[in-house]
Amino acid sequence: MEPVITNATNVKVVDARQIDYSNDFWITDPPYADAINYHELTEYFLAWYGKKLTSLFPDWYSDSRRALAVKGSDEAFRRSMVDCYKNLTNNMPDNGMQVVMFTHQDAGVWADLALILWAAGLQVTSAWTIATETDAIGIKKGNYVQGTVTLVLRKRQSNEVGFLDEITHDIKPEVERQLQSMLDVEDKDDPNFTDSDYQLAAYAAALRVLTSYKQIEDLDIERELSRPRNKNADKSPIESIIESGVKIASNFLIPKSLHDDEITRRDLWRNLSADEKFYIKGLEIESHGDYRQGVYQEFAKGFGLREYTNMLESGKANETRLKTASEFKRREVGTPGFGSTLTRHVLFAISQVVAAEDVSLGLRWLKEEIPGDYWQQKQTILSILRYIAKMPIEHWQEDAKWATLLAGTVENDSV
Repeated sequence: MEPVITNATNVKVVDARQIDYSNDFWITDPPYADAINYHELTEYFLAWYGKKLTSLFPDWYSDSRRALAVKGSDEAFRRSMVDCYKNLTNNMPDNGMQVVMFTHQDAGVWADLALILWAAGLQVTSAWTIATETDAIGIKKGNYVQGTVTLVLRKRQSNEVGFLDEITHDIKPEVERQLQSMLDVEDKDDPNFTDSDYQLAAYAAALRVLTSYKQIEDLDIERELSRPRNKNADKSPIESIIESGVKIASNFLIPKSLHDDEITRRDLWRNLSADEKFYIKGLEIESHGDYRQGVYQEFAKGFGLREYTNMLESGKANETRLKTASEFKRREVGTPGFGSTLTRHVLFAISQVVAAEDVSLGLRWLKEEIPGDYWQQKQTILSILRYIAKMPIEHWQEDAKWATLLAGTVENDSV
């Protein structure tokens, strides 16, 4: 017998906390703390369409329902959101499902979402990042997130009790599994995901672990719901756990062009400093044509950097990019931080070669001035030079050409 599909609809504008009927599926696009004032957007369009709506649909409404809006980002906002999702959960069968669309770059806001969903008795069972801003519809100018995370949730059935230190340990394999599943379907010639998509996926993976426990020891739900969210307040344990997901993602997503052999690539990456990882990962971001400020900010968080602007040639919202070797020149070479790293010395060697059009000057610098033994670090130097040589970026064209020649000279150098 074929299933009967009807097209009957019932449109209502009601407070989610007052819903008293059951559905198998609830699909929501909740307010993202105080990022978007939906009630104000509604009023803007109603100024144009309000009179036509009432004439065409006499039984419908033409009010923004501002009083029903869940607004703000403080305790009242979080408790209202818990009440909304708890009521939807209560009006859903045990095998029902909720789909929540969420977009935000702030780990603190994601921590609030985790707390809200967990307190409502929901468990994240699946998550996927979907590009919502593409060339077809036009990319906004500025520091905008270009993907939305779609979370699939079910009623939490587990009675498991978790501890914060155990949960932190469980986050790593879950984040890596999420990222690997995305990498497995990635089209190398026409990428589906940007670097920010992977960062958002790390947040979602952390939520999947957090919401799987019925109870989390060392976590007072009432205290967390009332915890102030400002720059002077301590981070919540949940926010720290979610931030750890981005750190895991940053270290897991190693640029493939750093070395052809995966084991060697991971060994190289493991031995680089946080500043070097940020710079090398930043070049990969640029090679994908992504110049958004927020992506660099998230990777700085992921690598634990408080200061990275000394590496930037531009910090504008949609024009953020790193300095090339020639733009760096001698700035900060040998100073603490990035200036004392092997990568910074390689960049200076390239700038010398470009300026003099003489690869012997670059080789001499690498053999005489780099920290540590040149011969022991020769393979790492080669990997960095070849990585830079592959940069398909216009402002790197000259430096990349001479990096190729310097790499050949270093490769043929022998005792």
